[in-house]
Amino acid sequence: MRTRTLTVASFFSIAMAATLLAALYTTQVRRPEPAHAATETPAATAPTHPVAPLGLETFRDIARAVNQGVVNINTSKTVKRPSIHDFFGDDMMERFFGQPAPDGGSLPEGREQRQTQRSLGSGFVIDKEGYILTNRHVIEGAEKVQVTFPGGKRYDAKIVGRDARTDVGLLKIEATEPLTALSLGDSDKTEVGEWVMAVGDPFDLPGGGNSVTVGVVSFMGRDLSLGVRNTSVQMIQTDAAINPGNSGGPLINTRGEVVGINTLIVTGGAQASAGVGFSVPINVAKEILPQLRDKGKVVRGWMGVNIVALSDDLARTYGLTEARGAYVSQVTPGSPAEKAGVQAEDVILSADGRTIQDNSDLSRYISSKSPGTTVKLEVLRGKDKKAITVTLGTFNDETPEGAEGQRGRASLGMTLRDLNPSISERLDLPRGVRGVLVTEVEPGEAAEDADLVPRDVIVSVNGEAVDSVDAFDRAVGAAKPSGRARLRVFNQQRGGFRVVVLRLK
Repeated sequence: MRTRTLTVASFFSIAMAATLLAALYTTQVRRPEPAHAATETPAATAPTHPVAPLGLETFRDIARAVNQGVVNINTSKTVKRPSIHDFFGDDMMERFFGQPAPDGGSLPEGREQRQTQRSLGSGFVIDKEGYILTNRHVIEGAEKVQVTFPGGKRYDAKIVGRDARTDVGLLKIEATEPLTALSLGDSDKTEVGEWVMAVGDPFDLPGGGNSVTVGVVSFMGRDLSLGVRNTSVQMIQTDAAINPGNSGGPLINTRGEVVGINTLIVTGGAQASAGVGFSVPINVAKEILPQLRDKGKVVRGWMGVNIVALSDDLARTYGLTEARGAYVSQVTPGSPAEKAGVQAEDVILSADGRTIQDNSDLSRYISSKSPGTTVKLEVLRGKDKKAITVTLGTFNDETPEGAEGQRGRASLGMTLRDLNPSISERLDLPRGVRGVLVTEVEPGEAAEDADLVPRDVIVSVNGEAVDSVDAFDRAVGAAKPSGRARLRVFNQQRGGFRVVVLRLK
């Protein structure tokens, strides 16, 4: 018995000693070292920006601080739509509904009705002068814009600037009371796993006012195209719920700073958030703000090439060990790139000595330069490297249908405009395709009867090539005696070339 007691006592003595040693070791390991004694480089680098401590009141306090600076945006515009007569006719209205057509069936020729179309979104104040950031798609085409603050105060807003590539829009109000301006952070320092809050006015819910949702940054740098073909923005992905109406609202970090503009969601077919939302990084918006304020748009450099990422297999055919660079699939005729000597199947390895990682990397670098800037490219052609200097032109971000000051000319129930290299590139037209672009088609008119649609490119009339609206008008004029014109048309989305017959009234 005594031996057993001693054994148990020895066991507890050893256990106690081990516990004390472990505690001493842990204390030494966790004890902060004096600055002058630190001689080793830590294995992992700490974040370069301070991380705000989280508590039960963190998001409550942020919501209180920013709420008055986040607004609801209500836009309206008048649109034309065909009346019910166009689909059923006056007699069908009377046969099936037992009443005559509205307005006694006396709509004017063309039978169009005008309707006010409204849309909702969010935005946020960025300074005391009344400038408000939002998404371009929230305000695009609006004839009237109103912003409403959480307290119910409403102002008419002026559209100051829009940018198609980044989907950023800028408004201005003349406020009669002090405004709460939100602080713009540094989205380049935002990291995956950080807590963020989305603020906005989703679904136009009863009672008005902003809703807040909380989540984390799920991914940084998700390449998405927002409105201009062959361009992308490296978006912030978050699981903070973003829903219809949240567009244009701020994504805010735990320091109360805006790090993104909530822009779009992936829903998987549902109408609400599925936990995958995307925000334009605020640094992207800050970079273009001066131009939006001063010019109303962003003027970017343009080289005139279609480029794709270099795959591993493609890289090997050039003798490259790494898939770095941008493969040139097409050079736009007459573009700065063609004039400088860039050719299809070139691989652009660097620009101004800066290694090009992929096509998106090159696109962002070129677009950051002003028109007229010279860029020195290192190009791989076959097995040989070449140095090429390109003087950049001006990139037109606007869509063909909406380019201001270039809306085209109405003719035979459609609106036509001249093609330019920038539009040809966005439409992904094959090399050598020339013609005039159809931007609008009027219901019930000759163009619609001929099965013409927006984005069609008319390349010839009765076998005569047309490269401008003036040339088209001349060719149609010559065909008028016969009452018909044969049009050769190209549309990538409808299978390429086709022939249609246009009746000439």
